[in-house]
Amino acid sequence: MKKNILVTLFLFVILFVSSKAFIALFSYQAIEKLKQSVGHEVAITYTWLSSELDGTIVFHDLSITPYRLKRTFYIDGLRLNYGNYYSLLLNLSNLSSGKHNGLQSLKAGTIKGKLEGRDFDEWIELEYGETFSKLLGLYACGGQRRASHNDLNKMGVHEYSSSITFKKTENNELGTLDFSLVLDRGLLGETELSTVLGASSIPNDLSLLDIEKIQLNSLSLTHVDNGYFRRLSNFCSKFTQFDRTQFSENASKQWQQSLNSVGLEADEAVRGLYRDYLLQGGQLALKLRPAKPFVFDRFKQLMDKDLISYFGVSAKLNGTAMLASKLIINGQHFNPPVVVVIDDKKDMTKSIEQKKRGYLPLPLDLIEQSIQQQVRLVLLGGKEYEGLVVKVGDYKIELSQMLSGGSVGYSLQRDQIESIEMWY
Repeated sequence: MKKNILVTLFLFVILFVSSKAFIALFSYQAIEKLKQSVGHEVAITYTWLSSELDGTIVFHDLSITPYRLKRTFYIDGLRLNYGNYYSLLLNLSNLSSGKHNGLQSLKAGTIKGKLEGRDFDEWIELEYGETFSKLLGLYACGGQRRASHNDLNKMGVHEYSSSITFKKTENNELGTLDFSLVLDRGLLGETELSTVLGASSIPNDLSLLDIEKIQLNSLSLTHVDNGYFRRLSNFCSKFTQFDRTQFSENASKQWQQSLNSVGLEADEAVRGLYRDYLLQGGQLALKLRPAKPFVFDRFKQLMDKDLISYFGVSAKLNGTAMLASKLIINGQHFNPPVVVVIDDKKDMTKSIEQKKRGYLPLPLDLIEQSIQQQVRLVLLGGKEYEGLVVKVGDYKIELSQMLSGGSVGYSLQRDQIESIEMWY
């Protein structure tokens, strides 16, 4: 009996050690394959890896350097959890193939980095264009359009420090995948995202993922500012002399105008929510509950629709529900019409097909058509003005321009205008 027990224990130890070696081998293959596939964009190093009985693989002392960001992030331990040890052994071989079978969570408890290289706002604009930078931009802060590393230092943020937790849950009965993401950036705020997606729209092999086929069932987004808006207001007051109430009011107005310039028409209730969040800080919670699952390739169906009612959006700021509001996608911004300019004097009709929204020349004798439109004027001396046309008289044209300090009016002589362009 004792001999059988000893043999059993010996075999168990051999199997356990072998399983550890198996896990180490496939983990090493997975990380090396990842390094090769993204090596032209990201440098990844680590010191060692280990596994735990709860089904977790741990990559220790990682350093990740995205070349486009020109900075390095240090992670003390990246933990991939498969739920239990058996599931880890069963599904680990899929990891090296880029498959997420069995993977339940990913966690990086401590991520640190120096404030150097490109900041995130600068990188977003570089990668995805100015649309996102306008949505996330800094307003009512003098000439500042984003909070740079130097600006963050002045606000008391001297190092990038964060943690991230990602979880995945499969619901076989409903045929869905539940994803949650918690990103805690310390003084810069905390974001929690939870979403339910159609399982059939997310392949096991992530290399086959097609964004346009993703089916969104619901989404919840919560953000806590952790005092960042107060720091931001104090920082910007050095340039504008605004108190926090004035800062919030002016920033929300400029943000609303920027939304309009990228094809999103936000009403006063949406602007008010943005203003109140800047003013109060705390927690903003958004929930999307579309009447039926939304597939991303149906973007064209959203033209000229109110996104808030279409997606069943509800919002709460510090527990208080948002008032009824509208956020409409301007179809003409993404599918601009043909603009016809009629020149009565020359008895000619000029058709201008807009490839995209922007400034187009307007004949000076048709300047009356610019009332309540955004224009760009060039005077005979070469000086330029840009703003909203408030009034056009026989001898003068009045412009209103929104600056960091508020609205400024200009009265210009019509006979001094060399050219005018109108925003379409």
